[in-house]
Amino acid sequence: MSNNLRVFVRDGQVYTSLTADSLPDVIPYEPLWDPRDDHNSSPDDSDRPLSTCWAYGARPWFPLIPLNPTFDGPIFGCLNHFRFSLLTEVDSQGKHVLHRDIRAAWFALEQKLLWCQERLGAGLLIPWGTKLPCPPTAFGYQRSHADANLAKKVAMRSQNAFLLIAATCSWFIMSRRYQSSNHSWMAILTNDRKNPIPAEWVLELSRSFVGDLSTNVPHTGAFISSNHCPWQVQLPFFEQLSIPIWVRFPQNASASAVDLTLRHYILSQAAITRATEEQIQRGQPDDSTWGQADDSTWGQLDDSAWGQSDDSAWGRDNKSQGALGWDGSEIGWGQSRQSRERAAMNHSIPGKSSTVVVFEWQPDNEFGGFLQRIRLTKAEVPMTWMSYSQSTRVYDSFRNEWDLCDRLDPTSVPDGDWEEDNFPPASALAAPSEPTLPPPPPPLSSFIRDIEAYFGRYEVAPSAQYTRSVERFVSILHFHLGYRLAASTTSARGRSTTFDDWTRKTQWAHLCKLVGDEPTNIASIPEAQKHVITCFIGYLVTLPQSQLSDIPPDLWDLGPEPSLLTSNAHVQVRYIQQPMQRLYIIEPYLSLSLVPWKLAVSDATTAVMCLRHDWGSDITNIARNLLEKGIAIKTLLPMSIPPHTRRPLTELHTYSLGHVPPPNDHMLPRFRPVYADYIVYEQHRHEFMNQPRARAAVLHGGLIWRLALHSLGFNVLPSVLDGISREAVPFGLMPDINGQTYFDDELSEEEVDFMCGTYYVHNNDGNVEIVSWWPRPQAWAASGLNVGFWSGRCESWFQLRLGNIRKGVSRERHTFTDDANGPMTAKQWKGSLKFNPGTSKMMKNIEAACCSFLATGGNSCYLRISDSDLLLSFHRGLKRFES
Repeated sequence: MSNNLRVFVRDGQVYTSLTADSLPDVIPYEPLWDPRDDHNSSPDDSDRPLSTCWAYGARPWFPLIPLNPTFDGPIFGCLNHFRFSLLTEVDSQGKHVLHRDIRAAWFALEQKLLWCQERLGAGLLIPWGTKLPCPPTAFGYQRSHADANLAKKVAMRSQNAFLLIAATCSWFIMSRRYQSSNHSWMAILTNDRKNPIPAEWVLELSRSFVGDLSTNVPHTGAFISSNHCPWQVQLPFFEQLSIPIWVRFPQNASASAVDLTLRHYILSQAAITRATEEQIQRGQPDDSTWGQADDSTWGQLDDSAWGQSDDSAWGRDNKSQGALGWDGSEIGWGQSRQSRERAAMNHSIPGKSSTVVVFEWQPDNEFGGFLQRIRLTKAEVPMTWMSYSQSTRVYDSFRNEWDLCDRLDPTSVPDGDWEEDNFPPASALAAPSEPTLPPPPPPLSSFIRDIEAYFGRYEVAPSAQYTRSVERFVSILHFHLGYRLAASTTSARGRSTTFDDWTRKTQWAHLCKLVGDEPTNIASIPEAQKHVITCFIGYLVTLPQSQLSDIPPDLWDLGPEPSLLTSNAHVQVRYIQQPMQRLYIIEPYLSLSLVPWKLAVSDATTAVMCLRHDWGSDITNIARNLLEKGIAIKTLLPMSIPPHTRRPLTELHTYSLGHVPPPNDHMLPRFRPVYADYIVYEQHRHEFMNQPRARAAVLHGGLIWRLALHSLGFNVLPSVLDGISREAVPFGLMPDINGQTYFDDELSEEEVDFMCGTYYVHNNDGNVEIVSWWPRPQAWAASGLNVGFWSGRCESWFQLRLGNIRKGVSRERHTFTDDANGPMTAKQWKGSLKFNPGTSKMMKNIEAACCSFLATGGNSCYLRISDSDLLLSFHRGLKRFES
């Protein structure tokens, strides 16, 4: 017997459990067990499974149904309705139906949960005969009904059905966790190639009662008979998750009659006897909650409760003068109040000859939903009576009055027969049907809408950690900075005092951050190799551009004798001088491009990086790799158009947070955006990113690129390469290359400021102060985070900044105190993002060297190192120092 085994005794029955501290208030009757017809022995409605049930082999997800869940958050918040808060409307046929907005939200949630259920269950070994729950639609919330109360009643039963689907998803999650699946359940949903679900939505699902399988979420659990366990495989899972499981042992049951799966639940006869005796000495446990039998509970059978049988019980032979009660019975005058109490206990509908008065508490919309007590006519009583349950009716025997009020028990289900109660009996249910076609996938916008609607109203939307194509230390050194992995020289021509001081003082962790990585992400590197790498970075940080040739050639592939060419086995790079900038065109070397647009980048460092990589000749693949790294690119499409096609930007409907005038009251402080303003900005940004031309924000790279992904999700990147939008021609970029006009989407300056959350705040002295929630491109370019791509350190800073906004921005308007987490000026951003000034100097030297290299061309063969051989080559270089 396990030390954690607990024993419970009730009504002479013995129960044991490893995961529960007490018995539930109500123990259901144990059904007759028939292994051959196991699938026919379980309930098929949406109410009974919400309380603790007996184990059914056909429904192993029963124990995972959440117990009294809270409907909140972006996913399940639409279910947060009680019967009195549900809205109905009348359809064209004069019938009552749930309001269209609620129906639409429930149907969208149903489709999303069914799709998650389908994806989570795909490929799992599911026991034969398992029956999945019916969808909520089958319980009638989309149908019209004879009256509004019936429509609400049907809706509440349909609401319960969502918990059954949620439990099925939880069961699949549990099964994947303990079947050693190669992929986490969240990755299965987010990485679906055809229909990925946004990571933000899946993250919220993991935090709900669907994905949270910890003890933080109570579950209904299940009873198992000791002579048969239908869940041989699932039982260990339930035990590890602390799902309540009780095993009932019949009286005088022998150990040989116990299912072997339940052998660790067996108690010795001495232990059973001792527990029974202790229970008798203590008395029966007080299992009472509201509605249970005890000495103080309202409405129950005791010496003081309504309707308790006593010497004046209704129906007793009484010779005293009688009178006709409200229910037609003869009662004594001296005992009329007690008799009324006994009669009221049955909650029978008052008849026409009854003297009882019935009041209904109804909300008054003119007074904000304040409840009014309205007396019902005798004709109104029968129909209204059945719209309430025993827990929502209160009888006053002194005044002989009934009060009907939903607020007494918002979760109650009205009494009475109704059209949706026609579930077939258990014996008539069919065997498990053959697998049906999977449900259609919901649109991506449906998931995004959940996140935007919820966080836009209550909270700033979180962002999942971006880890796709985030490069680490060794990759940054070689592909972005040109470091030779087998470098060994530590001396240079013309070493300066500045260089010596820098290499002596710079710590390794500091150097890792300087190039854009975190020290914790770097594997062990020998001290000798660390010294060589430190010297290499020291040259790039301390040498002026005119002395970069002093860097030893065996350290740098762009040294005095560069080992690069302006073309490799797959691509070539050529530059085109434009009036305002130089563009570098990346195109196939020996084959034709398979896309109609040309890939261009505006910095030489990225162009040289493409030569170092082994990405093949597919321009789309190269562009996708650059996008995933947060590098700015252009997709220039050649077109010939008439001159009048171009339109001024004033005709473009742009997004902007606009200019804020000074306050009229000079005693008030100037405008300082608060938390609610960030909510508005983020919602506008989400809306803007749904515009076709907003692909330009993803092409922009850097922080603008990251903010765009925060709105759209990471899976939007491939669609950006589908081509330019319709607004690219009249309003976008239009370079002229060798007499050919090209077009691409491009953000206007106003849109760039909008993406950064910029306000133009006018002061009373006539000056304009520009503040922004995020650093604008000028501040970002000069920061210590700008290494030409989106690094791991950039992502860490972004998550920190987003968290500071969510938690540290003032909620109060017109506060005189400065908010360190609010919007900042360009000067403030410069100080905040300074970090290491060596990063900016290093990147300027790299850009100058790459620009010079592409302008003059290489003079030797290019030794191409493939991405797959990168780590192997580096370790070979390390061994040289170890030996």
